[in-house]
Amino acid sequence: MTTASGRNIIVTNRPTRDQLEKIYDILGECFSVGRAFFQERLDLDSTYDPATTWFAAVDGKIAANVQIFPLSIRAGQAVLQTGAMGSVAADPNYRGMGLTHKILAAQTEYMKETGYDISLLLASKHAFYEKAGWRLIPETAYAVEKQPGGEQPDGYEMIPFEPRYLEDIRYIYEQFNQNRTYTVVRSEAYWNDLIHWPEWKKADCLLLRQNNKIVAYGIIEKKDTEQVFINEFLYLDEAADGIEYLFHELCRLRPNAKQILAMLPEDHKLYSYYQQHQAKPVPIHMAMWKMINLHSTFRKLQPELECRLNGNDLTANQELVIVLQCGEDRICLDYRHKRLSVSGDIPAGSYVSIEVDERNLITYILFGYPGEGTAEDVAEHAGILQALFPKQQAVFYLTDKF
Repeated sequence: MTTASGRNIIVTNRPTRDQLEKIYDILGECFSVGRAFFQERLDLDSTYDPATTWFAAVDGKIAANVQIFPLSIRAGQAVLQTGAMGSVAADPNYRGMGLTHKILAAQTEYMKETGYDISLLLASKHAFYEKAGWRLIPETAYAVEKQPGGEQPDGYEMIPFEPRYLEDIRYIYEQFNQNRTYTVVRSEAYWNDLIHWPEWKKADCLLLRQNNKIVAYGIIEKKDTEQVFINEFLYLDEAADGIEYLFHELCRLRPNAKQILAMLPEDHKLYSYYQQHQAKPVPIHMAMWKMINLHSTFRKLQPELECRLNGNDLTANQELVIVLQCGEDRICLDYRHKRLSVSGDIPAGSYVSIEVDERNLITYILFGYPGEGTAEDVAEHAGILQALFPKQQAVFYLTDKF
């Protein structure tokens, strides 16, 4: 409990049903999508835990709230427990009291205590969340002018999504994203819930079928605007000849769109199509990140990092002791005889010391060490950092927005 201007402020979680209804009321007042949008997201989540709903009460009245959406996000073969922060709202009558920051501080401690590794927040008010410890990491989308569609290739047909095809697209998702950094691990329960959530309803999904087998699918946002995002576009290797056909059929669903935007890793078959049609890069300033637990993050990354060091010509036959410092936290990476151990114990002997700030470290984990444009003290160890954090074909699908 804290006080401000003589008022009692309590920040806590696990709201009762009546309290949750009041939280939905605040969200409905603050966002144009309306109250039902937020209520459906939680009511239709079979894994929802009231412990993830946090709120601030002022003199006994609920005045602000922030929701944690637990996501499991891949980093190569590792999986990082991620606290996705959303549904941030404050009653206009109680703004200026720092309630949201108080909630975020309490949630940070909660995440540290309950096994979270990192936190993700999608926002436009960057300065506001920077003060709470989240760091903006820019990404790039690509925009291409909509082209006239070609003919339907032999052997392929297009069908709309129906729930009976859920297992088919789940299989494609798993095949395409195996070890793909930044993608969400979608369990069976997650998939079953996902197709009922508001974000799914705000998009259209088409399936590409070849010889009675679903080999690709695409999801495009449901907007009647000149710029429209493709939220997700995944395929099996055997669908190569039908990729452009699926893309054009998605575009046909948006007759008023002039540009089609997508977040595309370079190994995606649409990436080359976009480049051939002079796609323009579009900076996306939305994802903000916070390191919750450096030690648990690197313990989970250990098998992935060991594999990378073993496969790198520079490091494979070396013995390395690396002390990585991020803020006030330090982690020791001890690599000997092709085995890597991770601990918080700093050795007494000689070691390679690398200091990196939180924003850059999370960037390395998600996208890889960029090399160019890095600080001199870090660039000195570029070879080691490139071995630990090679470039990733990373992507976050907008279907997983929260």
